[in-house]
Amino acid sequence: MKKVSLLLTVAICATLLGCGKTENADAGAATAVSAEAIESVTESASVPETDTASTSFTEALEDDGTYWMSGYLRASDKDSAGEPDESGVLQAIIYEAYIEDDILTVKGVTNFRNDIAQDPVGMNDVDEAAFIITDQTVFQMVGGEDGPEDVTKEEFAQYLKDCADSGLLLDIQVSGAQVVVAQICA
Repeated sequence: MKKVSLLLTVAICATLLGCGKTENADAGAATAVSAEAIESVTESASVPETDTASTSFTEALEDDGTYWMSGYLRASDKDSAGEPDESGVLQAIIYEAYIEDDILTVKGVTNFRNDIAQDPVGMNDVDEAAFIITDQTVFQMVGGEDGPEDVTKEEFAQYLKDCADSGLLLDIQVSGAQVVVAQICA
């Protein structure tokens, strides 16, 4: 048995030695190494200024597109807005939200995303944002067993006051600078 083991060991070693051998010694050598400096992508003139891969919240506000923004109604946690929680996730906290005339004003740090089902793609660092309410704006209370409940603008304004420090989620769909849907979600 020792002879078979020794024979197998020798065969494996010979095979491994043969694997590193090349027919042409120059074939594996590096051929023209350039000493030119590599230009950083961020400094490159070839990157168009209209690159949308890094859309910020401010750019989204100025865009005519549709997006969703959200944050938790926590009036007493203003100092925690935008700070990491115990898991290291930045906190989307709205410390003030109100409706005055046909304007919905949101103060705090919010997430934004392109679709309601999408995870947040960014956070705003703008302290205050104001959006136009139209006759087509839908106001909803979400989270009951019966599904979303549509409410009037006046009722929603009162819910914003009543829920200011509740920890409930304020979720807003914006198109242009107009509110399409505003929801308070449990």
